Amino acid sequence: MHRASRRLAIATFAAALVVAACGRDLSGFSSSARPTAPPAGASPSAAVVAPTAKPSRAPKAYDLAIAAFVKSVTGKKLSYRINYDGKTALSADTLPIAGHMDVSGADFASAWTYDLTKDYGIGKIRVEVRAVKGKGYIRTDGGSWKSIKGYDASDSYVPFKAVTAVEDVKYLGPAKIDGTEFHKVSIPKAVLIHPTTLIGAVKEEKIDDSKLELVIDDKGQPRRGTWELKARARVGQSGQLQRVEYELDLQFSKVGAKLTIKRP
Repeated sequence: MHRASRRLAIATFAAALVVAACGRDLSGFSSSARPTAPPAGASPSAAVVAPTAKPSRAPKAYDLAIAAFVKSVTGKKLSYRINYDGKTALSADTLPIAGHMDVSGADFASAWTYDLTKDYGIGKIRVEVRAVKGKGYIRTDGGSWKSIKGYDASDSYVPFKAVTAVEDVKYLGPAKIDGTEFHKVSIPKAVLIHPTTLIGAVKEEKIDDSKLELVIDDKGQPRRGTWELKARARVGQSGQLQRVEYELDLQFSKVGAKLTIKRP
């Protein structure tokens, strides 16, 4: 009888402990947080303390500049003008280039000249390419405008078309212009001039690589840049396969100004 009463008392006490434990908030504890006796010879103050999480790095000036640049680009309303000059080099010839491009969102109007004076004695040939509301147009040497068949977004000359997130813009380091520090970045998959516009018999063009390096200010606005493109194409009546390379120096202006791109 006494043993039965003792078992009943123990069971009642254990149930009371369970109820008390359920009534407490134990969310701040884990099995690893249970106090343990310190090893022999160690003082209580020598207990191991769990490391705290490191605070996140404060954004630097270039982080903020890149974020501002991406925001303006992905807003699809950024407008600006690019003036450029440079050259295109084929296996046998080098042709000077000079021109400009107006950009307003996804629309653009580009015009430049290939200078054939030195190698061919025929002067400068002007090429114009436009895209308005998803339709592409081209004309050469003042001739009539022609629609670009099968034109789509991949054919666009807008230099920042591949930028959709901060991760698409690579920081290259600081850059100084007239004593003022700016931020140098690289932009992927930029095509400012396509080899299909080369004068003469050109076919089977293939772009291998492009590199656009840009200088932006603290507000994310582009100031200067350089552009390179490496390609190959079959050139001339013989159809000889040649390397085609472009190199341009870029100057940006009228950033944020109202620029109207009209359909020809």
